[in-house]
Amino acid sequence: MCFIPGHGMIFAPNMLLIGAAGRDAGKTTFACEIIRRFGSAPINAAKVTAIQARDGLCPRGGEGCGVCTSLEGDFCITEESDADGKKDTQRLLAAGAQRVLWLRVLKSKLEDGARVFLDSFCPDTPLVCESNSLRNIVVPGLFLMVKHSESREMKVSAKRVMSHADAIIYSDGKQFQFDFERISLTMHGWQIDGKAPERAARESGPKGFTFPNKQ
Repeated sequence: MCFIPGHGMIFAPNMLLIGAAGRDAGKTTFACEIIRRFGSAPINAAKVTAIQARDGLCPRGGEGCGVCTSLEGDFCITEESDADGKKDTQRLLAAGAQRVLWLRVLKSKLEDGARVFLDSFCPDTPLVCESNSLRNIVVPGLFLMVKHSESREMKVSAKRVMSHADAIIYSDGKQFQFDFERISLTMHGWQIDGKAPERAARESGPKGFTFPNKQ
């Protein structure tokens, strides 16, 4: 990873960032498939949960799961060690990820939490990360948005970053209308259709500047 001077963005060519337009789109299932396909080499995985407020109402309604209300401080980073459960992080570990970290962070402190979070990973090791909000401060090698083909739901966090998606993947929650062979991993980072997205080049910094894979 490297920080882009004057841009306030973090350039992460070794990150494949996966967002979701709504619930039950199959984001974690998609991430697990990517890990299985590229897992012959070391690969890390992550999940980012951006929280509006510790004491706010659950965005999903009802009593909630406790993720938001249990946060102490501005952010918390947890490493998954159990690959036998059904939680998203457990599924990522079971799929073959070398390490899986979960960042819970207040939206107002997303950049602070993300910098510490990303520093926890080796910058040369490919990273598959689940998040919409992270795209606001990170320029990944590849950003894919998963959308349920039968749902009109669109998260606010997804609306804000949808225009940055390199591809929109439609699914029924389990199967994907997408050829995984389109994705490749090279010494320069993640690519789609055999080339790095032009978007990444535009956002990586002023014209004529190039940035290494790490600080």
